[in-house]
Amino acid sequence: MNIFPENVSTYGQDIDQLFWLVLVFAGTAFVISVFILLYPLFKNHHSRIQRAKYITGEGKAHFKWVIIALCVLTMSDFIILFAEHHTWEEFETLPQQKDAEYIVTGRQWNWAFTYPGLDGNLGTADDVVIDEPNSELHVPLSKNVFFQLKAKDVLHSFFVVNSRLKQDCIPGRTITRWINFTKEGKYDISCAEICGIAHSQMRNFIVVESQEKYNTYIDSLYKQHSATAGGN
Repeated sequence: MNIFPENVSTYGQDIDQLFWLVLVFAGTAFVISVFILLYPLFKNHHSRIQRAKYITGEGKAHFKWVIIALCVLTMSDFIILFAEHHTWEEFETLPQQKDAEYIVTGRQWNWAFTYPGLDGNLGTADDVVIDEPNSELHVPLSKNVFFQLKAKDVLHSFFVVNSRLKQDCIPGRTITRWINFTKEGKYDISCAEICGIAHSQMRNFIVVESQEKYNTYIDSLYKQHSATAGGN
């Protein structure tokens, strides 16, 4: 049974496996720590031992357990670092092939999406901006989709849970991340950073569709934008 939301990205499964690995080590350390804390309370109950012993913990018999615990924790950290290296390298390294790119700007309280215009370049006069609550960002399936992540006012966090991508957005900075989606559908985009009184309502969507459907949507978006711009 998978307790996580459905994964729809190429690197999501690797991130899930890292979660389980960290959970095993952290859970084991937690259980041992609780046992060490509670066991002496029951073993040395006043009904069994009338006079408590004062132990400084500086003797070799006691100090060795500090060294053992330190070595075990250090070893577990190195195991996690070794296991996560490939996953984070894949996640952090931008693919050479860029199939689509958008600007995603967090603001109080929704995500604004910027599509490149007919010239195919972002940051030009013909860009198409959608800045509405509950709006959708359309992206093509099985393509390397790049996001230029920004924040307009305060800290936000771009979180597409089904892809396992979560990235803080910082005012004054542009951070580039990518996703290659493996399944069509409509998925939540939420903010994972408390950003104000309406933080809980900051919800948009990302629509993953085939290249044909995506092209149709983009054509209609350009026509609608041109009609609106002409009307103004």
